[in-house]
Amino acid sequence: MSIKHIFLDMDGVLTDFVSAALRVHDRNEALDAWPPGERDIPKVLGISRGEYWRKIDAQGVDFWSQLEAYSWVPLLIDEVQQFAPWSILTAPSLAPHSSQGKIIWLRNYFPKVKGRAFSDFLIGNQKHLLAQPGHILIDDAEANVDAFQAAGGHAILFPAIWNRNYQVENPVAYVREQLEAMV
Repeated sequence: MSIKHIFLDMDGVLTDFVSAALRVHDRNEALDAWPPGERDIPKVLGISRGEYWRKIDAQGVDFWSQLEAYSWVPLLIDEVQQFAPWSILTAPSLAPHSSQGKIIWLRNYFPKVKGRAFSDFLIGNQKHLLAQPGHILIDDAEANVDAFQAAGGHAILFPAIWNRNYQVENPVAYVREQLEAMV
């Protein structure tokens, strides 16, 4: 297969959304006892989805713009760009400031190129609409990966404690192996 383009998810792949969400709820310890493969954060915390999002939304733009980048991001980007051009493909929450905060994060994290702010990103929750042969999605959400593949693209489930790849110890090496297998 010829890889034409790679789409990288943001939350859970580039940014540590889960730790930030746990801090907002004063539940930092929850990650230590996370049930492997469980994606539903409100369920893990024992709260309603509404309560969960109200506390995050109350943080405004800062919640999203100040998410911590995972330490592996530079290496992941280096690996990905060896295979094909790439873009960020991220889904916002329902709060309008989510998209704004994500854009601020992207522009702060990625350097300007020829004096222009980083702008190689797409924001939307219909990731599968970009699926086609030669397009690869790297995402930590099983539903996004499955939908992208069902729509005719290829996808790599980025290893995380909250998905079926929770036992993978080195997520960047795993992504590289998967990309090499696709070429």
